[in-house]
Amino acid sequence: MRRALVAVALILGVLSLVGFAKTCPPGQYAVTFRYVPLPGEVVHSVSLRGTFNNWGEWPMEREPDGSWAITVCLAPGEYQYKFYINGQWPRDMATARGGGPVDPEAHGYVDDGFGGRNAIRRVGTSISGLWDFKIRVLPSPLVDHNNLNLTLTYGGYTLTSLTKFGWGGAFNEQGFELSGLVLGSTELKAGMYFDPQAVKYKHTFVELRPPLFGLDLTAKAEHWAIGYLPVSRCPVAVTFTYAPRDGEPTVYSVHVAGEFNSWSPTATPMTRNPDGTWSVTLYLDPGPYKYKYVINGNWVPDMRDWYGAPADPEADGYVHDGFGGWNAYRLIRGTCRTERTPVTFRYYPRPGQTINWIGVPGTFNGWNPSAHLMTLQPDGSWAVTIELPPGIYEYKYYIDDNWGTGWVPYMCWFAGSPADPDATGCVDGGNAVRVVGDYLPSYMRYTLSAKFGNLEGILRFEDCCCGGMFKDLTLKATNLSLCCGITCNAELSFTKAGFQHLKLSFDNLFSPCCGIFLGLDVEFGTTFKKVSPRFSWPGISGCFTVYGNAVTSGFSLQGIEIYGWKLRCDIGNCQYLEVLTALNVAKIEEIFQADIFQGDEYEMVKLGFCGPACCGGNWTLTVTAFFGPSGGFLDITRIWVDTWVPIFSNLTLVANFSSFGEGYVGFEFKF
Repeated sequence: MRRALVAVALILGVLSLVGFAKTCPPGQYAVTFRYVPLPGEVVHSVSLRGTFNNWGEWPMEREPDGSWAITVCLAPGEYQYKFYINGQWPRDMATARGGGPVDPEAHGYVDDGFGGRNAIRRVGTSISGLWDFKIRVLPSPLVDHNNLNLTLTYGGYTLTSLTKFGWGGAFNEQGFELSGLVLGSTELKAGMYFDPQAVKYKHTFVELRPPLFGLDLTAKAEHWAIGYLPVSRCPVAVTFTYAPRDGEPTVYSVHVAGEFNSWSPTATPMTRNPDGTWSVTLYLDPGPYKYKYVINGNWVPDMRDWYGAPADPEADGYVHDGFGGWNAYRLIRGTCRTERTPVTFRYYPRPGQTINWIGVPGTFNGWNPSAHLMTLQPDGSWAVTIELPPGIYEYKYYIDDNWGTGWVPYMCWFAGSPADPDATGCVDGGNAVRVVGDYLPSYMRYTLSAKFGNLEGILRFEDCCCGGMFKDLTLKATNLSLCCGITCNAELSFTKAGFQHLKLSFDNLFSPCCGIFLGLDVEFGTTFKKVSPRFSWPGISGCFTVYGNAVTSGFSLQGIEIYGWKLRCDIGNCQYLEVLTALNVAKIEEIFQADIFQGDEYEMVKLGFCGPACCGGNWTLTVTAFFGPSGGFLDITRIWVDTWVPIFSNLTLVANFSSFGEGYVGFEFKF
């Protein structure tokens, strides 16, 4: 009898467990979310809200052990969520529980768009992807981009393959990124990129984000290989100087234009010094640079001889400019000096040319044609790599082929193109010139950022192969409460060159009436200043931005330069009017860091429209008109039309067309 009672009790226990276990439909998984209150914390209610329930409310139940829990059925995928505790959202799910994670079972965290972070749960094993493709159809077919991203989610981690293809399916870049939690609650994100065509490694990064008592801390290390180094690395201070000459007309402006500023004749002005000379100091990455001076708005045709003397006595040499004149060039040495640098000389055979051998005679080998011989490469080119000390070298190719044997007569133009596309330039006699700088076999950058409340700091160092050194520091403060309901955002940045910029943004600065609020954005930079008064009214907002700079002499203000202005008015979420006028096109493009105008264009008017699409989401339409003296009706030079239309929930079509016969079509497909 007792055995029977024990058996019945065991059966009832098992049945009770089965009855209370969560059963899910096929293809879904039972996932438990749990909140454990801190010692002494009084909790009246907890609910689960996230992307799985459209941020609705799923109440959690109090368990006998004092925790709050809920088990739900979810399909494989990645979900964002937060716990809603005692009627309040935790700002950051990674640190809001006494400096630690609110949910220790979370697989990661992501910005919530409101200054905090949502938690992430990855359920089951899933594969998703994004195919982003665009091709130019007019005037001739050409792939603009063709990117395929595939993401595997498994065991709380995601592995993403990022592939970039080119024209004809060319394999241009392959990358892999891994993300997830390590050591319990430390976020990890790491990636590595390769150049498949050259079969070379390009770039690696590792980023860690540990929870630390309410401090949002991120540490990141990056490495680049030779041939793929980023811009703005290990910059060196370089001063360009001009001394006016006897007999020269009065000099009222001097600019330096070169490869470092896209040859803009107005982007880099010099300042007049008390001794009458003009100068400007730039921070440039190590390497060779060609340049010219622009005096009183006119290019110096020959930098070797300007009123009987070199325009820049500090120039390291001169090369033809391709227009009958001469550029100067500077060799900017790096912080870490090297003894020898590997330099590759390359030649691409011309149509109908059969190469037997090619020599590279020059000043580095006593002009011996057979001292350094090229070899045939897999891509059909001929090349040789020579290690040379940093310096300036002249050379010519000596070719033995089916056309004969002898010197290339003019290295900068041989049978339709430069004999060496990597040459710095050419000098009299047809010799090519190579400026060889310091060898930087790799480059590393370290970033440390910390955020506490509404304060944030970002500190970066770089390793130029001779130890770490300071690169820049950025300090940010958001939602600073001033008097009378006014709030302020601020950003201050420094580089090794000194002060970089200060940005201030004031909200609710003044409310005249009727729900209208006025604000102000101000930016002080080393090369420009920006002032943007703005207003907002329910459903409508706008701002007027002026770009310019102060003209000074020493500590004295001489005047104000206005580079241009922008007017923008927004109605609703995505309908707007934007007008950009450039009085100084080069400066405006430098500020925006983009090539906006073509030819003599100076103004742009953009109209944006949107509306609900048939299959979810919104369609957008943007019409942009450019204006210039050479334009036709109303001085319009060209018109661009850009559209973005969702066809299905996972398929969006993109089209861009211009009035001068250029057009692109593409799509974004999520799966």
